[in-house]
Amino acid sequence: MVDNSYTLKRVLGLKESVIINLGAIIGAGIFVIIGLAAAKAGPAIVLSIFISALIAIFTGLSFSEIAQHVSKEGGVYEYAKETFRPSAGFVGGTMWTFSNMIALSAVSLSLGSYVNALFGIHVDTIIYAISVIILFASLNIAGIKNSTKTLTALVLINLLVLAIFIISGLFYFNASHFSNFIPNGFGGILAGSALIFFAFTGFSRITTVGDEVKDPEKTIPKAIILSIIISSILYAAIAIVAVGLVNTSVLGHAAAPLSTAIAIIKNPYLDAIIAIGGITATAGVILTGILGTSRVLYAMGRDNEIPSKFGYVDKYSTPLYSILLSTVISLIFVYFVSFSTIIEASNVSVLIAYIIINFSAIVLWNKIKKEDNPQKLREHKYFFLIPSIGILTILITISYLGIHAIEISLAVLFIISLIYYLRYILFTEGYIKVVNKRIPRISLVRVIGKSRAVIKKDL
Repeated sequence: MVDNSYTLKRVLGLKESVIINLGAIIGAGIFVIIGLAAAKAGPAIVLSIFISALIAIFTGLSFSEIAQHVSKEGGVYEYAKETFRPSAGFVGGTMWTFSNMIALSAVSLSLGSYVNALFGIHVDTIIYAISVIILFASLNIAGIKNSTKTLTALVLINLLVLAIFIISGLFYFNASHFSNFIPNGFGGILAGSALIFFAFTGFSRITTVGDEVKDPEKTIPKAIILSIIISSILYAAIAIVAVGLVNTSVLGHAAAPLSTAIAIIKNPYLDAIIAIGGITATAGVILTGILGTSRVLYAMGRDNEIPSKFGYVDKYSTPLYSILLSTVISLIFVYFVSFSTIIEASNVSVLIAYIIINFSAIVLWNKIKKEDNPQKLREHKYFFLIPSIGILTILITISYLGIHAIEISLAVLFIISLIYYLRYILFTEGYIKVVNKRIPRISLVRVIGKSRAVIKKDL
């Protein structure tokens, strides 16, 4: 059995923390969403990108404030539970997990499009999606070594591919594609922003590994803001070049938009490079997505917030049942939900989780305000405005997403809340008894850490 005294080490500095966030942000989002967003906003997609970045920054600041007081692993689940209440942690953590599960479906569909583009074939993308989700779930169960070196390599590959795209595209740039800059009005810009936000949702990934960050109170906030700024600048450059290569009406119908854009140059080497970048980016997001969702589910199961079966970890620190649950739900959405709806439902779900985080930040601010510490009061006097604006901008963003996606997310929110309420009633009435068990101080399931082989030596 695993030694419960085993603890995580604080080995991640600012550079590694930014890399982790960029690895979650600069990946499948820009390879998947840019086409859908361009169809909504037209050439003004660049404005949609900066609006999304601004929305992300407001919520990022709320995460940053909470990070100064809560440095545990678990992200939305742990932050909301510690600063607000356990029910908020349960709902927020579940909505975040649900969002990432259905995002896996969208990303896996896009991976198939880039495989087809690379090899010049026309296999149904659903076949690729099902296969790659099962493959990476199996790899997670078997034990995968994820280190900062691996994450750094993935980010560098993606940055290199995107740099090649930008530089190559500038030589074939057609400015006339920007003549009708805002074809669908400001509403189209906001609709594009609501979609492109999907590409920014990874900015909170560093909060899930809080126990492994050096000086988390300062490092996590800096990593969040820096990663949002870097990714938004890169995204804007990519969008400008993509629209300069291909009209937005063409991008809007492309499952692999960057491959469609670079194909205008008619250079098979560039086509291959972009396709490879799309494959590696989407594959990385699928793999880390399964890791992330199983990590939160494990933490919730460990705390008895969901059936304790999901808190089971084998001797190699693999959350078997949580991985299987993530896999099954992702496969269901791949088969039954359209590509666009998956993206929008994922956005609505994660935005609901971020509303909870912003509200938790207001609750935390109110607690700090009541403390007998004049210095803290001066520092936080008007902080409540940031999460308040964060909530408002998120609600506006949600209103521009598809009604079916909103219905799906609200239905899930209702079911999650009902389950928590019924479970609470059963506990208080004594129908369910809490089993006393020794719970590790922190999760042994990590994005950064030892592989199966190395852990085995320690047992």
